[in-house]
Amino acid sequence: MAIFMDTGGGDIYGGPSKEAVLAQMQADSDDFDIAGAFEVPGTQKMRVSDENDEPTDELTTLEEEYDESLGVYCVASENF
Repeated sequence: MAIFMDTGGGDIYGGPSKEAVLAQMQADSDDFDIAGAFEVPGTQKMRVSDENDEPTDELTTLEEEYDESLGVYCVASENF
């Protein structure tokens, strides 16, 4: 079961544990503020982007997009 956390700025990371996700968020951003991060459900809907990173009308969930074999990574971003 994966944990999903929003950085507070729109990027959502997924990973095996809250600690692992927070550690990756800190590693990826010099100005990451852990106090702004919050957990989101894996059932949260997000819009699918096409090959040009343009949003489409298709929706998916964080759980559907997360690949456990990849470990911790940014699953979705609202920072266009």
